Amino acid sequence: MPLEHLHSDRDRAQSFGFDAEAYDQFRPGYPGALFDDLLARNVRTALDVGCGTGKVAVDLRRRGVQTLGIDPDPRMAAVARRYGVDVEHGEFESWDDAGRRFDLITCGHAWHWIDPETGPDTTARLLQPAGRIARFWNYHVVPARLRREFEAIYAELAPTATVIGRDPRDAVDAPDPFGTHPAFTTAAPRTYRWQRRMTSPEWAGLVATFGDHRRLGPERLGRLTSALQEAIERHGGVVTVAGGTYLLCAQRVRHG
Repeated sequence: MPLEHLHSDRDRAQSFGFDAEAYDQFRPGYPGALFDDLLARNVRTALDVGCGTGKVAVDLRRRGVQTLGIDPDPRMAAVARRYGVDVEHGEFESWDDAGRRFDLITCGHAWHWIDPETGPDTTARLLQPAGRIARFWNYHVVPARLRREFEAIYAELAPTATVIGRDPRDAVDAPDPFGTHPAFTTAAPRTYRWQRRMTSPEWAGLVATFGDHRRLGPERLGRLTSALQEAIERHGGVVTVAGGTYLLCAQRVRHG
């Protein structure tokens, strides 16, 4: 996904905890088929990078994987701990791993905050031989007529914010830092399709969790979300989201 440039904006990366409860309520989890595929091989231990409120770690734990989360924001980590997730505070690149190694590293909607220069080296150190790293992102696509209304609203009220609801499948991927790293082999990207019906307040809650939207400030964000809700209400009050989860996977090369 074309998001790798965001890693340098650490203030934005660590601002999600400002309203961790809203993030937990409105951000969706990830499809079961994704976890089925990641755990098709023997996976006993996992590290969830940027675990947030635990949306990935909880699913891994339910499937019997010993999972440790790491997150730079203590407010997000506090929510994850309520769900029983073991979380350590820190940034991935400088975190003290205390010699621990993992079969799987996951990162849901957070890898773009990791430094692409040092992130793969850290990953190689933390993975067992033949271990894998899975990075994945959700996207939300609304029907074309509603999307056009959204685009007009953003153009008027928030021209610097990303329009949530566009289809990103034709966007050009940023270079994958694992693709040229000698310690890894990469798999072809994969997308898991899903649908979700959302009310206008649910959509407003979702978009308000994105960093560039929060940076609009309460007044501008309020005007934006109100206008988006009004657009959805004109279309029946519920939007059918044709979403997807985009997966990038890399495997640690065996040595010896």
